[in-house]
This record gives sequence, structure tokens and C-alpha cells, in this order.
Amino acid sequence: MDRTQTVMKASARAVLGTLRSALFVALLLASRVLVPLFRLAATAGIVLFGFCALVRRDQATPMWAGAALAFVSVVLELALGAVIRALAPSDVVVISEV
Repeated sequence: MDRTQTVMKASARAVLGTLRSALFVALLLASRVLVPLFRLAATAGIVLFGFCALVRRDQATPMWAGAALAFVSVVLELALGAVIRALAPSDVVVISEV
């Protein structure tokens, strides 16, 4: 009985490690597409916010929508980076590009 439990624990650990590695690689590859999209959305939000704040002061709703778009896209980019770092194997150092 003890040997069976040991084998089951080792099997479960191996399966979970494999799933974690697969999720890490999938998110790492997806981040190559998602991060530029998040940065593009943040830039668009900042431009919209600045344009409405400086030129079209009567347009308060689009101005705050642009600010919210910029904020949410930055938060999503940071969250994606945090998840990738959390899933990374212990011997892998994740360095984000600037």
C-alpha cells in the first residue's frame, strides 16, 4: 500500500509539472503577441485621454474611457508577466524586454 501511494504521488507530481511547463510555454509564446497589443491599447488610451483633455474638454466620457483603457491594458500586461514568472521553472530567469 505504501509503495502504491508513493508511485501515485510521483505520478501526480510529474503530471502537474508537465501541465505547468506546458502552460508556461503557451503563455510565454502568447505574450509575444499580447504584450504589443496591450502596449498599443495603452498608447491609444493615453492619446485619447490627452486629446480630450487638451482639445475637446467637453468630451469627458471619452477622456475617462481613454484613461481607463490605458490603465487596464497596463494592469493586464503586468498581470501576464506576473503569471509567467510564477509559472516559470525554478532554473529559468524571465527577463522582460523594454
